[in-house]
Amino acid sequence: MRHILPVLPALLAAACGPSLATRYETGNQALSAGDGAMYFLMISPALQRALNDCIPAGTPGASPVIVLVADVTAAGVPTRLDVEPDSPGTDCLERRLTGTPLPRPPLAPGATTFPIGLRIETK
Repeated sequence: MRHILPVLPALLAAACGPSLATRYETGNQALSAGDGAMYFLMISPALQRALNDCIPAGTPGASPVIVLVADVTAAGVPTRLDVEPDSPGTDCLERRLTGTPLPRPPLAPGATTFPIGLRIETK
């Protein structure tokens, strides 16, 4: 069973470059409380569909854990999307998520994007 988890394990910060780790932490915090937690529930079905289509269970060479970061515009379009590590299915996942808008995010006053950061177990 796949699990999309908005949590930051200590190993992630040590294993990833500072840019990805910083973006993950910022996006993870944004999804962890209040309107962000509700937004996580709203985007989960789209993420699950993309995962099922792009990295079906048993995909040879797929990473057992991936990290997804993005900035979602007011219109729900993911920008600066990055999925690491690069493994079978991650390019497909990036295309699927940038090709179809997500629900509109809960933007803070004056913000133009909403950060998301997810650790996803693919197996």
